[in-house]
Amino acid sequence: MSALSLARCVGACARLAGAIVLGLGAVVCQPSQAETAATVTTPRPRVGLVLGGGGAKGAAHVGVLQVLDEMHIPVDCIVGTSMGALVGGIYASGKSAKEVDSLVRKIDWRETLAFASLREELPMRRKQAGITYSNSLEFGIRNGGIAAPAGFINSQHVEQTIRKLAHTASAKDDFDELPIPFRSVATDMQTGEMVVFDHGDLSMAMRASMAVPGVFSPAVMEERVLGDGGLVRNLPVDVARSSCADVVIAVWLKTPTPDRDTLLSPLALISRSLDVVIDSNVRQQLDTLTAQDVAIAIDMRDIGSADFDRIEQAIPLGRIAARAHQAELARFAVSEAEYGAWRQSKIAQQNTRTTVADIEIKHLERVNASYVESSLEIKPGMTVTDRKLDDQVADVFALGDFESVSYRLRGDPARALLEIDAIEKSWGPRFLRFDLGLAASTEGETPFVLRADYLHHWINSAGGEIHGAAQLGRTTLLEASLYQPIDVRHEWFVEPAIQLKRSLEDVYLDGDTVARLDLRQAYGEVDFGRTFGRSVELRLGVRGGAARTEPDIAVPGLIEPATKRRTPGLRRLSTTLVIRRCCRRAAGLRESIICARKKAWAATATMSGSTAWCRRPCRTSTTW
Repeated sequence: MSALSLARCVGACARLAGAIVLGLGAVVCQPSQAETAATVTTPRPRVGLVLGGGGAKGAAHVGVLQVLDEMHIPVDCIVGTSMGALVGGIYASGKSAKEVDSLVRKIDWRETLAFASLREELPMRRKQAGITYSNSLEFGIRNGGIAAPAGFINSQHVEQTIRKLAHTASAKDDFDELPIPFRSVATDMQTGEMVVFDHGDLSMAMRASMAVPGVFSPAVMEERVLGDGGLVRNLPVDVARSSCADVVIAVWLKTPTPDRDTLLSPLALISRSLDVVIDSNVRQQLDTLTAQDVAIAIDMRDIGSADFDRIEQAIPLGRIAARAHQAELARFAVSEAEYGAWRQSKIAQQNTRTTVADIEIKHLERVNASYVESSLEIKPGMTVTDRKLDDQVADVFALGDFESVSYRLRGDPARALLEIDAIEKSWGPRFLRFDLGLAASTEGETPFVLRADYLHHWINSAGGEIHGAAQLGRTTLLEASLYQPIDVRHEWFVEPAIQLKRSLEDVYLDGDTVARLDLRQAYGEVDFGRTFGRSVELRLGVRGGAARTEPDIAVPGLIEPATKRRTPGLRRLSTTLVIRRCCRRAAGLRESIICARKKAWAATATMSGSTAWCRRPCRTSTTW
């Protein structure tokens, strides 16, 4: 063999040996199948948080959010019912657990659950209409019968509170575009079907889910009457699965089984029957949970659905319940860095400002749109904050003509259309109010008064109102008036009125009752006036009529026989200048009276108390 051939043979053998060595090395270094699976990162399951309803008890959900935050557990979507929708919606709008806790604690529930607008917000006319009443119940006359509001508590203040809590998400129509995708559940009160909100006005979706039938007025949306979602799905696990969830954290509020002795009254049985219906649909949803899910039952002890004054006591109960499931929840936790990045991505933009290009007021039937627009401080071209918009909605609602008022901003925030949905009272425009008053004296008397008022709003496009009242008791009266504004803002007005009145007046001598007079009056009057803001009213008017006084009970010879005084024609008409000033927080009105007497002109004054009207003559000791 030649030297060249020998060299080629050696080279080939060397290459073959190298290949064998590399092959053996590859076999030796090849990882096992199990080792390969261990090095591949398993994708994190999408976590759906389901928060059940329960009224005031739902504040405990805040405690659960705090524990999830402390354990670094991201939430990929939230579904809530009733109070669970409120807490979940705030969290989904971009607030942290700490912020949700602070906001829920700061809610003034007494104001939020108020029957009507705060007194300081009412126009002067509405303040005077309610001054003699110890209640705020209002009924309507429709179709020949008596109609009542759909809810014992008007939900306007609830909706305003919700809107303030979730204002950072007000521009989002698609709930999948919220910082955390969100769903709320309500009940179609006509068909009994479940309604799932995945788009629209977030605050209205949350409010509809909380509309307990008979307690809160229902939400009317897209021609549907909607009530509390707890009636059909108080723990909507299935909604979370269909929305996004691979695994579910289901949180519901557990109340101890009532004692037999507490179920002996009709009201208790009605309340318990509702609990039974809700508990039934909760159990159905719990049966769908798998071993991969986590179910958290919060023991609410003696806190009830209506105990909104115990919100701060409810929150820690949620923390206790969530901590009891810490081992199960731990598998959903991520690293601190990863959770921090996730949390940062969910922070919503704060302090949103909008430039209003135009204003549209919708759903008005009787109320003049120009009147509503005149009550707004916002004008086209102005740049406003969400808080300013909320305040303006409250002012429109305080006008007293509406069942609910809400707003939507449509279009580019740099040039948005402001839509105000003003829903007029469905039981109006003819209203009735009733009241009963009783009193006791040291002399053993128990005088009473039974009163009814009739008010017909908007009898014409200028806002005219017909008012009538009937009262029985120690003071008996019939009165009627026509209040007619003469400008768009309802600042100037004219009001003709007539009144028939009979009252029993005691006469005292050295602190002792010596007689009782039967005072009868009949008069007509016309006032012309001007209101200044919500607290001051100025009237100037003329009055004419007759009065008769005769003894009802008296010591013989002490009281003169019956006297009768008439004011025929214009010769003895009285003039009255009345300045009414309403204290901001007082229950009644205070009036400063300016009156004078000249020749045959007699001045009278009207004084008003906090709970009833009382008449006193004006001092006219100075003769001009």
